Amino acid sequence: MTNMKYLDTDFIHISILDNKTVLVEAMEGVEINLEKSKYANELIESEMPGNYGMIINRKADYSIVPVDVYNILNSLKKLKAIAIVVYNRRNFLPVETEKKLFKGRLEVFNSVQEAHQWVSQVLNEQA
Repeated sequence: MTNMKYLDTDFIHISILDNKTVLVEAMEGVEINLEKSKYANELIESEMPGNYGMIINRKADYSIVPVDVYNILNSLKKLKAIAIVVYNRRNFLPVETEKKLFKGRLEVFNSVQEAHQWVSQVLNEQA
């Protein structure tokens, strides 16, 4: 991978893995609401040159306001896929619910590496 770029806020770590993939990790104990989601995604959108996929690494214990967060995610024209990495199969929403909330492609994985491969594959299919 080329030199990664990091965008950190007080509630989320954002890593630009390549020009088509962004990795996000919320911090322990935070709640991702409309304002936080909007702010973080504006940062991401400004960095991504074209269509991209997002890997959400859920290793910390945090919460989201699902409707608000997915409204923001669905408004992003360049975001084509979301890969969610879960540990111990612990997730705050059933995967099927998250798939219904997001209008693009969404899958769940056990590792960031698997998620990255899938995101690359999805974006290559759409290219």
